[in-house]
Amino acid sequence: MPTVPLLTVALALALGLTACSAPADPTAPTDLDLSFDQAAREADVPRDLLVATSYALTRLDDRQGAESAQRAIGIMDLHLDGTEPSVQDAARRVRRSDDDVALDPEQSIRGAAALLRSYADDRESLTGEPIDELREWYPVIARYSGASDPLVANGLADQVFDLLQWGLLAQAPSGDMLEIRPHDMPWRDHRQVVSGSALVTQLVPASTANYTNSSRSHVDTVVIHTTEGSYAGAVSWFQNSAAGASAHYVIRSSDGEITQMVDEEDIAWHAGDWTTNENSIGIEHEGYVSDPGTWYTDAMYRSSAALTRDICDRYGIPKDRDHVIGHYQVPGCSSGHGGGASCHTDPGDGWDWDYYMSLVNDGGAGSGSLEILLPDGAVSGRFEIQAVASRYGDHDRCAGTLEGSATNGNLYLSATCVGEDHPDAGELRIVWSGAAMGTNISGQAVVEGYSEPWSGTINPDGTVSATMTGSEDLGGDVGVVSFTATIETF
Repeated sequence: MPTVPLLTVALALALGLTACSAPADPTAPTDLDLSFDQAAREADVPRDLLVATSYALTRLDDRQGAESAQRAIGIMDLHLDGTEPSVQDAARRVRRSDDDVALDPEQSIRGAAALLRSYADDRESLTGEPIDELREWYPVIARYSGASDPLVANGLADQVFDLLQWGLLAQAPSGDMLEIRPHDMPWRDHRQVVSGSALVTQLVPASTANYTNSSRSHVDTVVIHTTEGSYAGAVSWFQNSAAGASAHYVIRSSDGEITQMVDEEDIAWHAGDWTTNENSIGIEHEGYVSDPGTWYTDAMYRSSAALTRDICDRYGIPKDRDHVIGHYQVPGCSSGHGGGASCHTDPGDGWDWDYYMSLVNDGGAGSGSLEILLPDGAVSGRFEIQAVASRYGDHDRCAGTLEGSATNGNLYLSATCVGEDHPDAGELRIVWSGAAMGTNISGQAVVEGYSEPWSGTINPDGTVSATMTGSEDLGGDVGVVSFTATIETF
């Protein structure tokens, strides 16, 4: 992928300032893009479905061959234990070794596509109806979750289809930028809510082999964990009688959805120290300690903080760091699931304790009543970009209308841009994508294959304001190209 910043070079191209200083093919797809495209064609599976599934499970991260806590591996989160979706089955279908499919992102994507094709064929045989439309792949993705509980399986499908409906612009850890353009596909009218407390989205009981039935009334600690895996994987794992572990709650990264798995009066096996287990409530958070910027979203912080606040209020627990602790602070290391810094580091240095505790004390809101600073729904706005080249003072301006959407604190906007002074240079498509964190929002902008970070603020009325500035010395007849871009939604 070109390393020259996007807006400086792409706008220079568009405004007619230079043609020789930029890479010859700014719209060339990235390696990861090619892998998804080729696998989709080979298996006759929608490309966007593959990308969305990978993003939902791994955030497009192959984790350099590291296994998740639930024994899943690779960019498509394939299972090593032989359960669906298994590395072994995927490898057999693409005629590669298990190691190739587990460790090579290209082969992992091919293997996952082959599995999805086989699941779709099975469903077509069962129902007698072909899968012709994108929305008809929903049960296929539910099966790909590997979960036996329909709530868990449909939970993954929900995530994938939300991404397909609202759109995605994401940079993989490899540096590759991938986009899913929004699909006009209103696949559901509302979220299913299962009975439970005001903050719990669904109840999915853990295996009775993974916790101790009790009738306790004393709780004095809340323990914060990281799943080291996907939300669906963690929930399924706690349902597995061989896990030997559980938590009272599991929280999803994308939208803060809360699944309760163990009644609060029962003792979940989460801390690795029996005394702590007896007197605490464990909250697992989807993601990886090594990648907090990707997984620890504002929606998850706020939902978790509201849950912790609710727990503390009901049990009279002080809302401080002596009583709301990380897994790494649990004493001892009594087992493979033990707590303490010698056994675990979660939630890690990337967990923003100051922000989290401010939400706990000052009013975080749970998924059932989330005070969304960036409201869900269609978003419109205006943008303006100005660029100037230092050598001859050549400059140009373009402005236009933004259209897009916001969901769960994520913003996706697109627009087109034609220079006022150099219209012959043609039209450029620009995409802004960002994620909220409190009143701040930041993300990536992409023009014709080039990417550049941007940041802004969320106003009290839910609108977004951002300004981007930068420059690049292109030399030659151009010199330094400087740009300013402003974004305002309404």
